[in-house]
Amino acid sequence: MIVLPPVCDRAATAALYPEMSESLGSHPLAIDASRVERLGQAMLQVLVSAARTECGIVINEPSAAFTATLRMTGLEKVVMEGIAA
Repeated sequence: MIVLPPVCDRAATAALYPEMSESLGSHPLAIDASRVERLGQAMLQVLVSAARTECGIVINEPSAAFTATLRMTGLEKVVMEGIAA
């Protein structure tokens, strides 16, 4: 499981990208979003890309800030449910 940090900015995305990329495979990528306080554009792009892979992603325990950002950007269904935008 990939655990997202409180601040998901460009630096956090760059640090997590290799692990996320390597973890994509024959099952949905599990992501713990419980600690997220800020979700930036770079992480949103990576999450959308991962959600659109064959197996997709599963978001565990999304924080209120995580969910609010997805809702505000119109990406809630794409990331949370794997629905194409």
